[in-house]
Amino acid sequence: MRRQIFRIAMQVLVVMTIAPAAFANSGSNGRLVTLDDVGTGNLLLKTDKPGKYVQAPLVSSTFDIDISGPIARATLSQRFLNPSDQWVEGRYAFPLPDEAAVDGLKMRIGDRFIEGLIKERQKAREIYEQAKNDGKKAALIEQHRPNLFTNDVANIGPGEVIVVQITWLQTLQPQDGAYEMRLPLVVAPRYNPRPVVQTVDFGPNGWAVNDPVPDREDIESPLVDPRTQAPGEIHNPVAINIDLAAGFPLDLVDSRHHDVTVTRPDDTSAAISLSGPAPADRDFVLRWTSAIGAMPHAALFRQTVGDRDYYLAMLTPPEPENVQSTGPRQVIFVQDVSGSMSGESIRQAREGLALALNRLTPADSFNIILFNDQYWTFADRPIPASAANIRRALSRIEGLEADGGTEMLPALKAALIDTWNQDGQLRQIVFLTDGAVGNEAQMLTEIGQSLGRSRLFTVGIGSAPNSYFMTRAAELGRGSTVYIDDLARVAVQMDGLFQKLENPVLTDVTAGLPGGSADVSPDPLPDLYAGDPVIFAFHAPAGTTGEIELSANRQGGAYSWRMDLAKAAGRDGVAKLWARKRIRSLEGLHNSQIGWEMGQDKLDAQILELALTHELVSRLTSLVAVEAEPSRPVGADTVSTDVALNLPKGWNPDVFMDPVAPAPAPMMKRAALSADVAAALKTSAPAAEAAPAPPQGALNWMSQLIAGFLLMLGALVGWLATRSRSVPSDRSGTAA
Repeated sequence: MRRQIFRIAMQVLVVMTIAPAAFANSGSNGRLVTLDDVGTGNLLLKTDKPGKYVQAPLVSSTFDIDISGPIARATLSQRFLNPSDQWVEGRYAFPLPDEAAVDGLKMRIGDRFIEGLIKERQKAREIYEQAKNDGKKAALIEQHRPNLFTNDVANIGPGEVIVVQITWLQTLQPQDGAYEMRLPLVVAPRYNPRPVVQTVDFGPNGWAVNDPVPDREDIESPLVDPRTQAPGEIHNPVAINIDLAAGFPLDLVDSRHHDVTVTRPDDTSAAISLSGPAPADRDFVLRWTSAIGAMPHAALFRQTVGDRDYYLAMLTPPEPENVQSTGPRQVIFVQDVSGSMSGESIRQAREGLALALNRLTPADSFNIILFNDQYWTFADRPIPASAANIRRALSRIEGLEADGGTEMLPALKAALIDTWNQDGQLRQIVFLTDGAVGNEAQMLTEIGQSLGRSRLFTVGIGSAPNSYFMTRAAELGRGSTVYIDDLARVAVQMDGLFQKLENPVLTDVTAGLPGGSADVSPDPLPDLYAGDPVIFAFHAPAGTTGEIELSANRQGGAYSWRMDLAKAAGRDGVAKLWARKRIRSLEGLHNSQIGWEMGQDKLDAQILELALTHELVSRLTSLVAVEAEPSRPVGADTVSTDVALNLPKGWNPDVFMDPVAPAPAPMMKRAALSADVAAALKTSAPAAEAAPAPPQGALNWMSQLIAGFLLMLGALVGWLATRSRSVPSDRSGTAA
């Protein structure tokens, strides 16, 4: 009987001891976790407890875009979910189109919206940091590159969702008879050259330590390892909805890389949306074409603000079939073979380079420069594009593989050296790269200083190229840009570039404007290839009348076309678009000789005034939104982290990730965007007026576990003692 009593007591003690731990483990999604506890695809933050981590915030994004003719108004809603039981500050690095005029910020908490204000960058940062320290929810939008922004969100409560809405305007430029909107969705890892010590700085600082990437820490983010993600798992999910009012009869509406649903209510408009959530791991590209002959060749928009009329003009020169051939050319191909180009990207680059070589004629000459940590040239000077030389070049590029760093500047300098002017050949540089570098400013300065008579064309490779560098380099190089992002469509995508390489350029483009007009942007206007439009903005005193006259040279002859200001259509946002283009032009002067002569302080003062007046995010201004009352309890600590980003689709994870260790058997349900997490990301946070303190754990199970083991040990000792006393009695009874 006593044995049965002790057995029952031990079973009760075991249940009492283990049950709290079991309940705690089943509810540990959002608590301090171990590496065994979490699903893959999560960023973990170290804590002061060895082996314990906090899960970093998860982010989902929804893009709502209205397109009217060549102007797009977009709203990006970012939902930050804190899956931990800690108060968290999250930083999310995200790309936008490089000409995006970011002009709005709202933070949603429950049913309340908090409007953001534009401030000088340092002042905005100070406001944000003070709000964070005071326990208030806050959001801060900063620009690090014209196409790279960060969103800092402070004091996200345990299990809470905060919604941040960002708005921007942009212009869309048709090419080759079609409009295209390229929406970047992921910031690709960038190669950041090391600082150069004790180099001559021809600015006011004299000898200095020149860091080509002074903000290297701001543009680097942790990455989710795609090799450890479960099938179907989506990290940083994206939804996209677009209302398109083309302004002309539509033909094809097509998404290049994503499955979309397209609804056509009439022949000039369409509604486009992703067929389902997609990972933010590649650019979203939407392309639409006109019915035959329907594409407008001129458009003019106006907005009156104060005593000024702001204009946005788009004019298209003749079609390719109406112009003559360029004649012989000298073409220098610069091919990126660095580690970021490994996998699908290098295959696309090889195919594109082979197609370009095969288009050369015997009257042309060429050379090839390859680069990663170093650079190599195919020949010591441009050589004739004979059949034998082309075969040798094709054989050389057939086996190209990609590895190493991306020291792009030395290769660019080598390509710009022009010492072989053969029989008046038109000199063209074709740069094939993903642009995954952090020292864009160095590259663009070199192009501006050393271009000479050359024309620079950029070919963006891969699923997430650095579109800012690609387009700005082509603008400064008086060339054009094409993107290769699908191995099955390389020939189609390269054809537009071949048309531009092989057809004459309209040079020395100038805009004659009515009296009182000013500040044409971009300035100077770029060279134009047949079929490409020129889009520019300017302003004039309100009520100004007259005509715009554009003039250009074409193979020694003159060409001009006109547009009447009276034909301008009213359109909101034109003033902000002009300001953004003007800021871009001024930034282009920042590292130039003209900029040094003007003075850096004077340039910055102009940029700051424009950004504050037109309420735009820039290098010198930021948007900040702050909750009125604190929501974080006094004494509760805050953990700060970057949100982990996806590796761009097609990039080789073996190049950027550590070797994958064998995954331990999970002790709990996966936490990476399960159905309940996905549902939470679609909702806003509840009002945070009385946010509870972080839970301290389920039933204090660790202390109970230890106490339970001690009780079990005591029970076992007691049972053994009782058993030892009962043995003699049993034996004596048996003997009797």
